Amino acid sequence: MAYEFRLPDLGEGIAEGELVKWLVREGDLVGEHQEIAEIETDKALVKVPSPKSGRVLQLGAKPGEKVKVGEVLCVIGEAGEKAVAKPKVIETIRPFAAPKKGSSTVIGELEEAPEEPVTKVVAPKKVAEPLVAVLPSVRKLAQEMGVDLGFVKGSGGRVTEDDVRKAAGQAAKEPSKVPSVAFDKFGRVLRLQLRGIRKTIAENMSKSVSTAAHVTHMDFVDMTKLAAYREREKEAAEGKGVHLTFLPFIVKACVLALKEFPYVNSSLDDATGEIVLRQYYNIGVAVDTPHGLMVPVIKSPQEKTIIEIGRDIFRVAELCRTREVQLKDLQGGTFTITNIGSIGGVFATPVINWPECAILALGRMQESPVAVSGKFEVRKMLPISLSFDHRIIDGATAAKFANAIKRRLEDPDTLLMGT
Repeated sequence: MAYEFRLPDLGEGIAEGELVKWLVREGDLVGEHQEIAEIETDKALVKVPSPKSGRVLQLGAKPGEKVKVGEVLCVIGEAGEKAVAKPKVIETIRPFAAPKKGSSTVIGELEEAPEEPVTKVVAPKKVAEPLVAVLPSVRKLAQEMGVDLGFVKGSGGRVTEDDVRKAAGQAAKEPSKVPSVAFDKFGRVLRLQLRGIRKTIAENMSKSVSTAAHVTHMDFVDMTKLAAYREREKEAAEGKGVHLTFLPFIVKACVLALKEFPYVNSSLDDATGEIVLRQYYNIGVAVDTPHGLMVPVIKSPQEKTIIEIGRDIFRVAELCRTREVQLKDLQGGTFTITNIGSIGGVFATPVINWPECAILALGRMQESPVAVSGKFEVRKMLPISLSFDHRIIDGATAAKFANAIKRRLEDPDTLLMGT
């Protein structure tokens, strides 16, 4: 029997994807778990596996088209079988479904229903979104506000918190529409659709700057001792297949500082007005790719060695650049590190990776004359910029957190001992 394979849930908050290409053709035999299509979401490129073995009877979309979660992606059946059109729906009207003749309602009087059920054949009703994606936080908000999600129309393929508030009569003021600017009035232009990862970045950055109260704390870190230690251990790390950079040490220093200052590892839940103190530590590392900035997450680095952290960073960074990264590698971050110094620059005001509380930007490390014990010495200095949400922590806490990172990076023994 022909099986309609509908686009499954691709991850938290993803309601649709763009079909990049088919990996099979109509008439091909496929095996269970065989990859049949590439779908680009707003987070990553996903290869969708077949849920069963059989012959591809029909492809439900063309490359470049959007496919929503729950819509038919393709039809799989047996050899010689054909994909059939959906049957019409049989709708039954029962006597007790209508009021008696003469009864008054808000829309006037209704005629009396017949004594026997009347069965009629009608065309299937077109449902705009048969399976609407709902995040757990949105479902919780609906429950708290007493809103039945079955009667809420989703926005863009999914139900959002604003949709729930509108249904509860607590909608925020609608943003005014921005008029299109006639840029071509002054010369030739080329318009490109904002899509994929770039669209996600734009939405996330707008959400962050319009929600969090951004403040940036800046300082220098003396990396001289750590640079000497890295130089001594670099060859041994190469023997273990790891190109040892400073980033694994910085990840380790950050997670130790987060344990010392738990509010920096928190988020503000605007829906409930609660500060959520996370009891786990996952560090996002921003990666510049040809497709846009991606932030894979290093899970539980406090439980790993420097070599293991370095290996994880290299693995997820390569997966991002080749678009083979999985959604689970992009989710669950509690704090983010971005390295602008690898390209050039000293200080920055990085935008917080919302809903996190803070983000650390690394500048270009350079040798500088520094006064040490009354004498000038040439030291390797790393500029750092810590942007934080002033709604959650104050400037003093941010400065102490930055000092906790500095202390560990400037004294490798405390860093490696985990103190």
